[in-house]
Amino acid sequence: MLPGPADMLATWEAAAGMPSVARGAVLVERAGLAPDLDTALDLPVGRGAALAARVHAEAFGAVVDGLLRCAACGEELEVALPLEAVAADAGGETATVGGGLVVRAPTIRDLLLAGAAQDAERTLLERCVSGPDGASIDPGSLSDDARAEVDAAAERLAGVAGLVVRATCPVCGADASAPLDVGALLWERVARAARALLAEVAELAGAYGWTEGEVLALTPLRRHAYLELARRAT
Repeated sequence: MLPGPADMLATWEAAAGMPSVARGAVLVERAGLAPDLDTALDLPVGRGAALAARVHAEAFGAVVDGLLRCAACGEELEVALPLEAVAADAGGETATVGGGLVVRAPTIRDLLLAGAAQDAERTLLERCVSGPDGASIDPGSLSDDARAEVDAAAERLAGVAGLVVRATCPVCGADASAPLDVGALLWERVARAARALLAEVAELAGAYGWTEGEVLALTPLRRHAYLELARRAT
């Protein structure tokens, strides 16, 4: 998936230069689960999030430990999320709702374009909702009931991209919940691993005068052994 320290740094660098919403797609492409970045950006968001969960499971572990804060009493709740189960929920691509409206799951590209638009919600509706004959629709013409049906269909199509982590507070009994962005979670782990690698490169370069390439060519065992020797010498 993301083998080797040099590949990890290259992946981190490629994703760091992208808008945050697109970083998960970059990581999916760099892990070899999409043939190119355009394809990754055009995946339905649920499929993209499921693939990001798969990358995380294979590169960093299949269970994510996290914290939820109870809004009622402030207690921090420990939660464990099995990513292999998450990766199985890729959502869907299209759904038909009342009146024959066809709802398409948004892609990362849709989200990028919507984020750059003055009216993000209208842009998503224009791109992802069409009439029964495939014709474009005027979002302003949708009734409240039609909008509610479209929103419900979009939520179903989102799959793991719409994941909400829930737990019951053991202190006060209230329900606690928070949305989970799997692509952002994967990016956080990649960025953390990259920063740790850069710190090791800087330390070994200062101690032995090695280049980045020479440091990264070492196996992890040798790299850590040299780090230990360098730290003992100071």
